[in-house]
Amino acid sequence: MAAPAVQIKMLIIDDSQSYVEALYREVQRFSILLRHAGSLEEGREFFEGPEGSSITGIILDVKCMKARRQEVPDSSFITAAIKYFGEKASHLPLVVLTGETDQYHNLKELYEGTLRVYSKGRDENEMITFLLAEAQKLDWVRLRQSYQDVFAVIDRFLDTEAEQELTSCLREIDSTDFTTIKNSLSCLRRLQENIYLAINRADSELLPQRFVGGELNIVGAYKHLAETGQVERYKIIDRFSELIYKITSDNGAHTPHANPKYPPSRYSVHAVTFAMLDLLLWFGSLMENKQG
Repeated sequence: MAAPAVQIKMLIIDDSQSYVEALYREVQRFSILLRHAGSLEEGREFFEGPEGSSITGIILDVKCMKARRQEVPDSSFITAAIKYFGEKASHLPLVVLTGETDQYHNLKELYEGTLRVYSKGRDENEMITFLLAEAQKLDWVRLRQSYQDVFAVIDRFLDTEAEQELTSCLREIDSTDFTTIKNSLSCLRRLQENIYLAINRADSELLPQRFVGGELNIVGAYKHLAETGQVERYKIIDRFSELIYKITSDNGAHTPHANPKYPPSRYSVHAVTFAMLDLLLWFGSLMENKQG
C-alpha cells in the first residue's frame, strides 16, 4: 500500500478517543490526517465548516452519539449519519466500523453492495487501502499531487480559501466558457492579494502597512519588493507580478466599459495561472527565510 504524495484529510466519527488516537498514528504513515468528531452533531459542524471541503473520506462507527451532549451511544446514529453524508457528500467514500463480531456479519449483509463494513482491530489496513484508492479518484486530490510543491506553500502560509481558489483555477483551466474564464482570473487576483497581505502580516517592515491598509495597493506592493531587493527587477517574479495584476485586473476583477478586441481565452488563464504558481513558490521561499 503506497502512501500518496501529499497529505489528505479524512473524517472519523467515533466516541472512542483511545481507538481514534491509535488509528491516527497508524494512518499518518500513509500521509492521512484524521479529523475526529465524537458525535454526528460535531461531525456535521466540522463538515460544513471551512475544512469540510478538504475531506477525502469518512469513517463511521456503528454506535456513537448523535448529539454532543449525549453520554450513551445512540443505536440510530449510523442510520442518521449515512443519510446525512449520503445527501451532503455522495461523492466521497464512506465506510462503517464495528468492534462487535455479530454486528459485523449482520451489517455486512445489510449493506452488501452499497457500503464497505470493517471490523475494528482486524480490517484497518484493508480499510485504509480502500479509502486511499477512492481518494485518488477525486480530481482535486490529483491536482494537489500534480502541484504538491505549490499546495505545500498554501498549506503552510495561506488559508483554506486560497487552496480552494487555486484548485478551482486548475480544475477549470481548459474551460472555454467566458464566465468561467473571468471567474478564474478573479480567483487569481484574490490569490495575489492574499500573498501580499500575508507578507505584511509576517513582516510589516518587509511590506509596510501603507500598501495593504484600506484599499490594497498591489502595484505599489510588488514595486516596493523589487525596489528593496526582495525581487530581482525585470526578472521572472517582477514580470509575473505585473502580468498577473494587469491581466486579472482588466479581465477578471473589473468589467470593461467596452468589449475588448481580443478577450481573454483559456490560454490567457493558462498563462496567468502558471505565472501564479511561480509567484507562490517565490512567496513560500520568502516566508521560509523569514522564519529562519
